[in-house]
Amino acid sequence: MNTPDNELNLLTMQQLPREVFVRQEEMPARHFFPAHTHEWHQLLYAISGVLVVTLEGERYFIPPEQAIWLPAGCLHSVYTEFGADLKSLYVDRSYRGLDTPDSFERSQKSTVLHITPLMRELIKEAAGFAVEYPLEGYENDLIQLLLQTLSRMRREEGYLPWPTEKDLFQLCNRLYEQPDDTSSTAVLAQSVSMSQRTLDRKFRKETGMSFKHWRLQLKMLKAIELLNTGQSITSIALDLGYSSPSPFIYMFRERTGISPVQYRKQRETGVSS
Repeated sequence: MNTPDNELNLLTMQQLPREVFVRQEEMPARHFFPAHTHEWHQLLYAISGVLVVTLEGERYFIPPEQAIWLPAGCLHSVYTEFGADLKSLYVDRSYRGLDTPDSFERSQKSTVLHITPLMRELIKEAAGFAVEYPLEGYENDLIQLLLQTLSRMRREEGYLPWPTEKDLFQLCNRLYEQPDDTSSTAVLAQSVSMSQRTLDRKFRKETGMSFKHWRLQLKMLKAIELLNTGQSITSIALDLGYSSPSPFIYMFRERTGISPVQYRKQRETGVSS
């Protein structure tokens, strides 16, 4: 839960010292950056841990194999449940490398991107550069390669619609914080003084999906978050409200095509199917 005691300081920078600036910070468990905007684009990325990024009406769960592109002026907040090693890029707002022939506005839209092993290593290398790195030579050449690689990164689906209506918003936050809650939809509807039918109707209007589908997707994204910790598969299954590992493994395989163990192996080796 976000409290003033675990709020992290925002970076006080009026302009970028170079075309790309790498923001490095260890985010402790259950800490957050409050809602804010930048005058530049940001590739929000952590080489370890899962970032929970909230935009208006959307929440993204970003594991180390992904990053999220946030265009200049995009209001967002960032949270981590278990801690994260942040190494994100601030990119000059003139950058339009994500645009494509069929869309000249993609650099101006929030987008989840797949991080390749090459991109990961380029970011790690750039993180060691001086703030005002030389504008000629190795450092600048690597930054240009990084930007070219960024333009080729695969786009992925990665967000969960998050209702903005007060009661639904609080209900969803509670389910995020208590993923082992197995209460029926009728019981949850009663907790916010609604009938099940009203909850379903309002929820679909706010998010575009049924409440049941939303809860399954939340469990899936929470599973990704937990699989990036050292917890056992059994512990994760119980934390998500499953009676044993088997139904959890079945759910995960049905939605991803791989088992939780295979997911962990792919994450550790940097190889994805």
